[in-house]
Amino acid sequence: MAHFTSAFHQFFAGLEAHNDRDWYAEHKRDYEVHVRDAFKAFITEAISALAQEDPAFADVEAKHCIFRIHRDTRFSKDKTPYKTHASANIAPGGKKSGDPGIYFHADAHLLRIGGGAYWVEKDDLYVLREQIASNPAAFNALLQQPAFLKHCGQLLGERNVRVPKEFQHAAEQCPHILNKQFYYMAELPADTLLRDDLMDVVLEHFRAAAPLRAYLRKGLQAG
Repeated sequence: MAHFTSAFHQFFAGLEAHNDRDWYAEHKRDYEVHVRDAFKAFITEAISALAQEDPAFADVEAKHCIFRIHRDTRFSKDKTPYKTHASANIAPGGKKSGDPGIYFHADAHLLRIGGGAYWVEKDDLYVLREQIASNPAAFNALLQQPAFLKHCGQLLGERNVRVPKEFQHAAEQCPHILNKQFYYMAELPADTLLRDDLMDVVLEHFRAAAPLRAYLRKGLQAG
């Protein structure tokens, strides 16, 4: 049975066209039923399924993974009050822990499933680069695994123009050592959200990224 209905997409299509508090207040019940509650129920079920794959997810709670729909506009020129998507970063320690997890994002136009290490502290980044530099070919091989290429695509993230001298030789063999972030993001049609086998789709992406996620976690925990 599908977890979501077309009302999910209809709400966000309307919010895109009328991103103001009056429209939101008028359609708040639609948000609560078809977006907020449906999304939380799915993320809760996803956490249980992920915990069967990786025990590190066993103590994760949905409320610590789901991002608020309200935008923080304090330092933004864009003063629209609401995000036009629902999203969650399911990770041990919660959405902002820095632990590699799985990112789930749905809006009126597409579904994104990704993961990796998005927030990497300076000291952790150095240790992770040391790990990559010790065997650049091994890291390259992770990114070329057929399952990863099929379900996750390529490694993304902001890069430094230069790295410390001790990493320059390794960077010639593995340019990803320049990365400050190590994440990946698949984009799927919006109606994927309405499929009966949505959880299977999520697990396929989770499994495809498992070797890279374990590699990143090892480096970050070492830091």
